[in-house]
Amino acid sequence: MAKIPTKIALSILGAAGISFLSLTPARGVIFVEPIVTTINEEIFQTRPPRTLNEEITPGLIIEYGVPDRANNLLNATGNDINSFVFDLKTLFYTNPDSTPAFDNEPVQWGDVDGDGKIGFSSVPELKDIFANVTVKDNILTYSGGVIPDGTIFFNRFATTPDLTPGEGIIPAIPEDQVDKDGPIKVASYYTAIPEPTSVLGVVVFGALGLALKLKRSQHC
Repeated sequence: MAKIPTKIALSILGAAGISFLSLTPARGVIFVEPIVTTINEEIFQTRPPRTLNEEITPGLIIEYGVPDRANNLLNATGNDINSFVFDLKTLFYTNPDSTPAFDNEPVQWGDVDGDGKIGFSSVPELKDIFANVTVKDNILTYSGGVIPDGTIFFNRFATTPDLTPGEGIIPAIPEDQVDKDGPIKVASYYTAIPEPTSVLGVVVFGALGLALKLKRSQHC
């Protein structure tokens, strides 16, 4: 598996903006919850989806900020995606002068929407694509589903407290700024269903290798 760190979205805070986290109420933990569902039609009517192009190959690690601007994604990778892995990077920030004080509050996966599950949609119009969500420490894995190449899907992250830019804690992002993501970092990659030709090739080469071994053994 290739592990090439690629940054596709910049943190919107910067040296000056991070001071706005001082407005965050003191919490034990900041909870983060992703969803991966079918297309969000309401958003689709207002703006086009972001494109995951062929440069985003299986196993390529991409790092970006969450909570992110709500958007649909077009799978244009050339692959049928059969799992997503999300690695949550803990945000630490200290401001003892805020009221209440904000003191190195960690982040972890949690049930933000209150439906009793992590990683599934609580909105009836958004249908879950993956049947399984497993959480181990800071790693969350979606499996048991397929996002075919050429299809549009919806992926959104939510947090408690709400760290979405413009929602009161993090300042709004200027309209002309391309990246509109939040301060928490997530590293992500996907796995793909092997092409039938690739599977056939493995079987053929395996059979040839076995035949050669048998042939050698007969001449020993």
